Amino acid sequence: MKKNAQLLCFAIGLLTLAVSTQLWAQQPPKNQNGSSLPPHEGEIKDPTRTELDGEFKKRTEQQVLRLQEYIQIISDKSQSSEKREIAIKEVIKLFEPGSTVQVSSGKKGGQVVTRPIGEYFRRLRDLSYPQVEITFYDAPYVGDYRKGPDGGYYTTATFSQEFKGKDDKGNIVYEDKTKKNVDVSLQNMTNEDFYKQNSWIIKFGNIKVTETKKQAKPIN
Repeated sequence: MKKNAQLLCFAIGLLTLAVSTQLWAQQPPKNQNGSSLPPHEGEIKDPTRTELDGEFKKRTEQQVLRLQEYIQIISDKSQSSEKREIAIKEVIKLFEPGSTVQVSSGKKGGQVVTRPIGEYFRRLRDLSYPQVEITFYDAPYVGDYRKGPDGGYYTTATFSQEFKGKDDKGNIVYEDKTKKNVDVSLQNMTNEDFYKQNSWIIKFGNIKVTETKKQAKPIN
C-alpha cells in the first residue's frame, strides 16, 4: 500500500512538471527590455549628407512633378469630372494637414490671397474661364535639406508656372507667369509592418508666391 502511494505521488509529480514545462514553452520570450514584443528590426537612422543631396533631392523633384501633373489635370476642363475629382483627393495627400496656398492675380494688382489647400484646388477646378491651360517651365529647384529641432529635415522647392485663361474659341483673355516656393519636409514614418522597416517620406507644406508677371490685359 505504501509503495503504491509513493508511485502515485511520483506520477503526479511528473505530470505537474510536464504541464509546467509546456506552459513555459508557450510563453513568448522576453527581450532585453523585459518586453515580450519582438525586437525592432528597422532602426531609425538619419540619412547621410550624400543621401540628402542625392536620393532625397531626386525624390523631392519627382514629388514636385507629381504636384504639377495634378494641377494640370484639375484645371483642364477637357478632363472628366471624375478624373479631376480623383486628382484633387490624391494631390491633397501630398500635403501636411493645414497647409495653405498663396494665389496672386494681375486682375487685382498682384494682390496675394492665402487659401486652405483643399479650397485652392476646388477653386482651380471651378475657374470660370471656358478653357484653362497651365504649363510649367524650368525644372523645379530643390534646396539643401537641413535638420530641424524635431529631428525632421526641411527644405524649399521652387517652380514656375504659366497660366492662360481662354474663351470658348481658344483665344487668350488672361495670362500670367508665377514663381512659387513650396515648403518640404522629410519625415521618418513606419510602414504597416512596423517591425521590418522604417522609411523617410516627403510631405509638402505651404506654397508661397514669390513673383507674378501679368502677360496680358485681364478681362473684367
